[in-house]
Amino acid sequence: MATHPGPQSANMSGHLGANRRRSTTGVFADSDHPAKDQTPVRSKLYSRESDSALSREVQQDALELTGQADDSEAQEREELAEILAQGDWAQSEVALFRRLRRRGREPLLPAPWRLDFTTFPEALYAPVGEQSFICALTPSASMEFRGSQALQRLVNVGGQVRDRTEINPSAPVEPLIYQEIKNFLNWAEKDGEISLSSILTINYNRSRNNNSKTTSEKTERKMKSMAGELRERHQKAIQQIALPDKSNEHTDAPKQLAVIYGVTVYNCVAALSSLSCENAEADVKTHVVLDWTDVGLDIWNAIGVAIFIVSCRNDILDSDEAARLKLIQQADDDA
Repeated sequence: MATHPGPQSANMSGHLGANRRRSTTGVFADSDHPAKDQTPVRSKLYSRESDSALSREVQQDALELTGQADDSEAQEREELAEILAQGDWAQSEVALFRRLRRRGREPLLPAPWRLDFTTFPEALYAPVGEQSFICALTPSASMEFRGSQALQRLVNVGGQVRDRTEINPSAPVEPLIYQEIKNFLNWAEKDGEISLSSILTINYNRSRNNNSKTTSEKTERKMKSMAGELRERHQKAIQQIALPDKSNEHTDAPKQLAVIYGVTVYNCVAALSSLSCENAEADVKTHVVLDWTDVGLDIWNAIGVAIFIVSCRNDILDSDEAARLKLIQQADDDA
């Protein structure tokens, strides 16, 4: 594994800012894929000659993460200010957006994981003794090991994708990407002893007759359906508390889950998206599009997926007092 430099400040101005706030369907819809996939060589699907929105998105992310994009912290602050001014971003969406844009410029991994990822940039590791964003919450060496292995498999999936496209260009690569994302998800669920199925959907192209727009539209429909179900359950819980029952007299209203998360995998790319549940009219927002055709992005794709899933895990735990207290008790017992 080659050593990759940490990314520079992200280019948050111009068309990039607009693309980051597009819906998943909007990003994929402008791509130049044929209505029916004719299975071209996938390494050329997102070539620099293509003038599609999806291609520009992937290319810009590659420039940022390989240190070739010129930008400054001031431009990033301007982009965040623009997002906040729109008023339809939940707090956790803003935090996720910022963390994804800054991956490689702030500590994200536990210090002990240096032994497992010796070629990762030093900036990715938290100081010894400090908790990192991506980490095992369950205090056990086994869960830490499983977490690092799940991340390693995410790093390796890029090589598997490129090998498959070179050996057999007609073979689907979506299942490879999907499976490793699911593996990391399974670790996060076991670690937190929770399920993320109520706020996270992962969808990949399962038919050669589908195009990218069809695949992304399926993800958006599922996300909006999940958001509606969460709002309905939250409203029923509030109504139940309001009933004239003395047993509910001191019961606080349940905390509403604010965001639905979605992953769309089509050919060699994946879009990471979110949807605010607070407004029924809110649009699905694409935070980043990951490209597995570029060996230089393998680390950053893996870190991006890990950030995304850990954000989902944290959202569930923040809304579930019992689950959070259980983890705290486990940590105290282990100490």
